[in-house]
Amino acid sequence: MRSLLLPLLFLISDVQSLSDLPERARNGIAFKKLSGLQGALNSSQTASTWNAQVDNFDDNKEDTYQQRYYVDAQYWTGTGPVFFSIGGEGTLNGPPSGYIAQVGQNYSALLISLEHRFYGESIPNQDSSTENLKYLTVEQALADLSSFTEYYKTTIEPRTKDVKWFVFGGSYPGALASWYRTAYPDASVGSLSSSGVVNCIVDFKEFDMTVSAAVGNQCSNSIKRVQAAFQRTIDNSPEKGLQDSLAKFNCEKDMAVTDLYYMMADSWSMAVQYSSKSDLCSALAPLDDSTSDEDVMNTFAAFSLEYWGADFCSQGFYNTKQLADPARWDVNSRSWRWQTCYQVSYFNTAPSTGSLRSESVNLQYHLDQCAAVFGEKMFPSSPSMNVRYGGQFPKAHRVFYSDFSDDPWQAASVTFPPAEDQPFFLTHCDDCGHCKDLHTAVDNDPSALKEGRAEFEKYLYAWLN
Repeated sequence: MRSLLLPLLFLISDVQSLSDLPERARNGIAFKKLSGLQGALNSSQTASTWNAQVDNFDDNKEDTYQQRYYVDAQYWTGTGPVFFSIGGEGTLNGPPSGYIAQVGQNYSALLISLEHRFYGESIPNQDSSTENLKYLTVEQALADLSSFTEYYKTTIEPRTKDVKWFVFGGSYPGALASWYRTAYPDASVGSLSSSGVVNCIVDFKEFDMTVSAAVGNQCSNSIKRVQAAFQRTIDNSPEKGLQDSLAKFNCEKDMAVTDLYYMMADSWSMAVQYSSKSDLCSALAPLDDSTSDEDVMNTFAAFSLEYWGADFCSQGFYNTKQLADPARWDVNSRSWRWQTCYQVSYFNTAPSTGSLRSESVNLQYHLDQCAAVFGEKMFPSSPSMNVRYGGQFPKAHRVFYSDFSDDPWQAASVTFPPAEDQPFFLTHCDDCGHCKDLHTAVDNDPSALKEGRAEFEKYLYAWLN
């Protein structure tokens, strides 16, 4: 069968920190292009570790784990501020880079990044079992940030006691950058919450709706055509259709059909999320009503494999059985699934009308997956999270919130300035996705993006002075 996938020019004009992309998506053209453009990491940069408490809230337990961090002191004069970047749901690659490093140079800042507990190599007790994952909470992660700050001030570099610390985070770390200002307001003078998902939405239908709005009617119809082709094929021949479909994406053979549909939706949504909707829609543009289902499926599978990597589906993020099997699970994938199931939610679900993804990818699917993976019925504590930290009306002070017109996570962020010392800026431009302002600033950036950064830098200057 022929594929209608045209030669793609993966013109990722933006440059971002290499850790922005999920690890399952770091073996395709997208990541290779970012790596070539970024040039921010080099082999001489190595991680340090410190002894972090496994349980920050039990004074009777002294168990520690090796938590990794990176430091870049090339711009620091000993009197400039500390720019502290929060690690997220994946392996930390190095010190702050991209826009943070650019602004850091302007301020003669010391650049530090801290790997999040239970990700990368910072695994308490070297154990990702359900029992040990009780130590993976937002509160424990925030306490790590505070404890590390005190450790660094007293043990590593006493001069940082006398300078101001400013916090940066994007996406989930963007939420942490806001929540940290609530839980430990004296540990920093302010923060940037880029695409910060501060509003923990359980049944997050708005995610799919924003993807649809960002790509427009024509591209939305092409995506629906892709979903319909796979669904029709599998419905007509459940066993063979599923196995043939899984093979197109190099998925594990024991993957359930709804896991497959979730993975497919993530693939096209991530293209929009990571500022590449133009590439996605260009790849799907040749599809029309006369295109066979087989060619439709081959076209989208080829896009997904080439863009995110041949192992995008097989790394254990989507397959429920893989996530539940100690012999097969991926630590980072299992940790993030725990956080969504136990606390923060953000379950991407199908809207009741006009959905791009299969209607089977609903809230019950996610809750059933949680129970299957962790061996117990679960419901995330998102409502209490929103009460504690404010949800879409954050209780933090001196936080700059930024978001972007193509970002599917918008509804989980703030949508207007919560207060005078909580400014908000929404950047409107094509291919402006998740955490766009953290990418390396270049001359041909959209004017709206430049305006948003300039607005942030006014507050940065004020809060540092």
